Amino acid sequence: LPENPPPEDAEVSTAVFRIFQEALTNVARHAQASRVDATLTAESNQLCLTIEDDGVGIAEGELQGPKSLGLLGMIERAACLGGSVTITRGKARGTCVTIRLPFPSTPQQA
Repeated sequence: LPENPPPEDAEVSTAVFRIFQEALTNVARHAQASRVDATLTAESNQLCLTIEDDGVGIAEGELQGPKSLGLLGMIERAACLGGSVTITRGKARGTCVTIRLPFPSTPQQA
């Protein structure tokens, strides 16, 4: 977790939680993984959540397949907040999901 977390925002917090939940559900259902690493960082005015497993990896066709409603939901949830989701093969094997969301704007002090 970031040492100095960004300002709290209920909408962003809920989106991060739900996306993380869906990513872990996908790992449990499909990945056959023995390990999952999750990292939450704050960088360049963005919140970045990375979830990487050591499972079998997602097939290219599954990214756009008709059964990929969970992936579509993650992408749409991030897009509604001006963010993005990237899903790639892991470094050695498995799948890596990276979510980037802009920090909520804080009201300017007068």
